[in-house]
Amino acid sequence: MAQAPRPGTTKPLLEPLLGRGGCARLQRALIERAGRWAAASGDAYVAYAPADAGDEVGELAPEGARLFAQVDGHAGERLGAAFARVFEEHGGPVLVVGTDQPALSASHAWGAADDLRAGCDVTLGPATAGGYYLLGAQRFAPPLFDIDPDAWGGPEVMSLTLRSLLDADLSFGWLRSERDLEAPADAAALLADPCAPADIREVLAG
Repeated sequence: MAQAPRPGTTKPLLEPLLGRGGCARLQRALIERAGRWAAASGDAYVAYAPADAGDEVGELAPEGARLFAQVDGHAGERLGAAFARVFEEHGGPVLVVGTDQPALSASHAWGAADDLRAGCDVTLGPATAGGYYLLGAQRFAPPLFDIDPDAWGGPEVMSLTLRSLLDADLSFGWLRSERDLEAPADAAALLADPCAPADIREVLAG
């Protein structure tokens, strides 16, 4: 799930630190990083927004990736529609990630695949702010995205998703928690981490 790297519309909380141009450069680097991870983990699909961003996001996508525009609607509707489309074209399991998590590595893909091979219906990578950075499932299941529309993007996304999964009697696995890159405090934490990816550190350091 990739938002176009446009100055003034991407990473607004980081504008005081990076400026609008710096936020766009960061988003480009994050899209490229997430794309490389997807291509290394399986068949890569990139769902981009807004609808006229196909060319600019396509330049950052890995070779061979399938691109399509996200539907209109809240985050749950966009996630659900993207998941359903990929599942219809490719079959399961399907892993969905955004571009806010620069720490994605092969171990995340292995952990998610292990959960699903072990029989879990769903696997989740919790983000420290209360959402999730990765969602994987054997098949499309509406309860994955059936939470209060106003809750998307807030601190209760994970807890509400888990409640929805439990109500639907879906089993789930759990990856390690990671901190998304959204605000200046997240950037400071990443810069203080000697294991942080060099390309993202370079953009943040200006």
